Amino acid sequence: MSEEEAYEFVKGTLKEERIIPYKEDELEIIKSIEQCINCGICINHCPVVAGVGVDQFSGPRSIAVELSRSPPEFWTTGDKVYLCTGCGTCREVCPQSVNIPEIVNMIRARIFEHRPDLVPKELHKVLETIHAHEKAFAPWDDPEDKIDSRDMRLERLGLPLVDIESKESADVLFYPGCQAEEMAQEVKEAAKVILKRFDVNFAVLDELSCCGLPARLIGDEKTARELNTSLKEKIKSLGVKMLVTTCAGCTSNISDIAVRDNWDIPIYHMIEYLIEHIGIDRLQAEMASDTSATKITIHEPCHLIKHTSRQILDYAVEILQAIPNVEVITSSARDSCCGGGGMVAYHAPSVAKSVVGINLAAIDATSASRVVTPCPLCTATLEDNLYRSGIPIDVDDLTVFIATHLSME
Repeated sequence: MSEEEAYEFVKGTLKEERIIPYKEDELEIIKSIEQCINCGICINHCPVVAGVGVDQFSGPRSIAVELSRSPPEFWTTGDKVYLCTGCGTCREVCPQSVNIPEIVNMIRARIFEHRPDLVPKELHKVLETIHAHEKAFAPWDDPEDKIDSRDMRLERLGLPLVDIESKESADVLFYPGCQAEEMAQEVKEAAKVILKRFDVNFAVLDELSCCGLPARLIGDEKTARELNTSLKEKIKSLGVKMLVTTCAGCTSNISDIAVRDNWDIPIYHMIEYLIEHIGIDRLQAEMASDTSATKITIHEPCHLIKHTSRQILDYAVEILQAIPNVEVITSSARDSCCGGGGMVAYHAPSVAKSVVGINLAAIDATSASRVVTPCPLCTATLEDNLYRSGIPIDVDDLTVFIATHLSME
């Protein structure tokens, strides 16, 4: 028996016992678990614990401790890992840098493989959409209705429609992500307006496919990897030099898989791209000078500040301060999770509502008339909950806010 055959035999035996060998890229995560010192700092900072209490969600520490004490029975934490929003606050405050968000993803993957009955049924429905359409949101039943919705949004915002000619040698691929492709078309269209204004040689995919993040958060690693490969092949066929996206989740996920799978191109959120490739002076020169005074507050998406880089939000503030008559007011919960992450809102909306409630109170306490955030998911979550709570504060995706403040001359 060869070494490879022996390994496959052993894997088969392990599978019968519901034991999954660690992959190479998981070993560092496992090592980080051993560093947990039970200090409880993560519990004190966890937005889910703050929202629903330890009786409903015992917190990040319990996931790390129970995992380290009872492998390979990962499903013993099944009642906890699906309530984690994956915000990354626990990892950020942990004195030992225990990587709880990735531990959660790893546990979910093992539950999905061995105990799919423990995966919330609502998440299985999301996977059905992904398998059918390669997107996390189903396409419109009538394409004409989608066009009408897009045009109505552009008219309301006062933005032009930017047609994209097929380009064989574009420098930049603009990747809007599933939500901006189907549910928040104004974000996609605003980004196109901005890129055209600054003479960027860009292209978009003829058929957008998901970056794989939702599948990975559910635990379906196989589908996530297939989507990763499909997207990589589409990008390579275009020969672009970089990818720019307006989605916080796509930014962090694609940045990670681009390194892991050797894409050999840099990944930028639109905010990063504008500062690092367009420049603040040029941005400021293109802003309309006759805008009315606006007080805004920023919500900071977890996938940007805790999974990518806090510098992106420094860039965002820099851009907003370059827009005439815009005053930025700091919210006390500006970097608290909006409750929309980790797929929690799909199967535990009451938990997500409790988490976002922390944000609503802080936003309402400011004198801002508008919230801006560089994330379509955060935008939708905050907008819906502010409206339902009767708080008269508008919400804009930051890309849309920038586009609507460009001079139309």
